[in-house]
Amino acid sequence: MNAPAGLVMQGGRRQQGVALVVALILLVVATLIGLAASRGTMLQERMSGNTYDRSLAFQRSESALRAAEAAISGNWQIATLNGVDCSPGSVAQCRIVPADAFTGTSANWIDVPDYYNVNNALALGVPQYQIHLLGTGTADSAYGTGDNANIQNYGGNGAPDNVAYYRVTARSSNPQLSGDRAIVVLQATVRRPF
Repeated sequence: MNAPAGLVMQGGRRQQGVALVVALILLVVATLIGLAASRGTMLQERMSGNTYDRSLAFQRSESALRAAEAAISGNWQIATLNGVDCSPGSVAQCRIVPADAFTGTSANWIDVPDYYNVNNALALGVPQYQIHLLGTGTADSAYGTGDNANIQNYGGNGAPDNVAYYRVTARSSNPQLSGDRAIVVLQATVRRPF
């Protein structure tokens, strides 16, 4: 019942070749898993860096909004603010978002003073804003308290007679100076009595 010697040796040679192929396949699989893990880690690092960069840009845009609000509080005249008169009686046609908000610059963009230039060591350029005068009108209080006969009894002064309405567009920096960094554009509507 013993098998001839030639047959046993032939089967042994086949097994040695299969072990080498299996080892090479496992090595290729392990290499692919390592490359995928490395690629995923690099992607997560880039996403984290972009999120950080956008957060800095958002803070800089908010500081530009505050700078514009401070300028409006100081003087309501649009010519003094270096803004654009977009009120119904003017000839200027103002877009809701300025055409060059994400791409360029114009004389209407105002650099913020140094006091409002937050995170300047971590970002390029200076935050900027534009002011558009939307018009003037009478002020109605937000909750209708101006119509209350007893408002004077509770220490209220009532709503001011006339107010000016402004649209402020702020951006984190001039896109031409920011390179490939994030640009954030914010808008706010400001009401100021005059």
